Amino acid sequence: MKKIFFLVVCLFSFLIASAQYSVTGGNGTPLLVADNTASRIQVYLLNGLANAQLSFTSTATGTHQWYKYTTRAANAVPIVSTQTGNTSTITALTDGCGYFVGEATDPATSYIWIIDYSQHLPNFFSMTVDDEEFKCQNIKLLADIEADPLDYTVYSGARFDLPRTYHLLYDNLQWDDALAQFIPEKVDLPIKGIVSEITLSAPLTNTTFTLSGDEFSEHFGLEKTLSTPVYESVAVEAQVTCRRLPATEEPLAGDMNFSAPVELRFEAVANEPAAAMFIWEIIKIDRESKDSTTIVRYTDKTMTYTFRESGFFRVRLEVIGIHSTCFNREHFFDINIGESLLFLPNAFSPGASIGTNDEYRVTYKSLIRFKASIFNRWGNLLYTWTDPDKGWDGKSKGKYVPTGVYFIVVDAEGADGKHYKVSKDVNVLR
Repeated sequence: MKKIFFLVVCLFSFLIASAQYSVTGGNGTPLLVADNTASRIQVYLLNGLANAQLSFTSTATGTHQWYKYTTRAANAVPIVSTQTGNTSTITALTDGCGYFVGEATDPATSYIWIIDYSQHLPNFFSMTVDDEEFKCQNIKLLADIEADPLDYTVYSGARFDLPRTYHLLYDNLQWDDALAQFIPEKVDLPIKGIVSEITLSAPLTNTTFTLSGDEFSEHFGLEKTLSTPVYESVAVEAQVTCRRLPATEEPLAGDMNFSAPVELRFEAVANEPAAAMFIWEIIKIDRESKDSTTIVRYTDKTMTYTFRESGFFRVRLEVIGIHSTCFNREHFFDINIGESLLFLPNAFSPGASIGTNDEYRVTYKSLIRFKASIFNRWGNLLYTWTDPDKGWDGKSKGKYVPTGVYFIVVDAEGADGKHYKVSKDVNVLR
């Protein structure tokens, strides 16, 4: 018996699954806009109902009884259909009504809801830009649009909305890391539901805002559009980099700790022409007293500066927009120039082992002036150099000097104002 019951249930389910509705007619192809499985209902939009018809096909034999309802299936009224074989058809469909074949109390009964979309087209009147408040960050689009609510009723009487979706099209700029510049962007923003007021991030370029839709009108070729006059961008956005010269080095990031002198180049890229002026400031800050002093003020997109003093500096960029309306002060670099240091080794071994301790070099930090001289025991000058990054290779007149004791004299000045006058022995070893 259990097997027989199981087979009967499967057969019944197969017959129900095989039965189906089809919707035709109107101007264009009917659009299925909702398939509510829980409520066993499908919702179709048609562009006009003059030649529309709804059919039902079943694998089971017998006459189909059609019903029509507006509020709940239990209050449905029977309607006449024409049937050929296992397919029955109704015509003279009504906007905003539900239809079904079978008994409303039967859990296998499914439903079709019909909406004549031509009776509910949105009306576009005007759209304006409201940028009186916070226009450097956001703008508002005020749209005057009328649109009837689209909804449907399931068999229980519960109503569900069909929100319309519009598309807002406009131009903007987006930052491209690979190109290191702002590039044009076409924005296509879906707007779902009521569109009387749309808040957007302020665009970075001049643009026209165009609202189109809804998506149902697009399907039927009835799409409407609404555009604003050209909007002049005033918002300011910038990207900045800092490089240590030579400029072949990658942009610097993170903590910036240097020894003086160090030459840095600061570059700004912004959304011109909305961004109209660039002002760089270098501010020296006393970390103990918090006192600050502006030491440089420069107006250009690129600034190169050599830091020769020790201390803590803040390099800040201000970008000013067209008409001096908007400002961007978000970008700054904190730079620490360390205190000076100088250390002179006691010995080295030129010509003994190539690449290992074969050149006399000093260890230093933040020196802004440097001169070193090598003398022999009789006080004769053998070599002089002024770049602390360089050194003495242990040669005089192209030949290695003999092993022994020599003398170095250094005169240097640190970025912190400290003076170095050092004289000491240097041992040349083999």
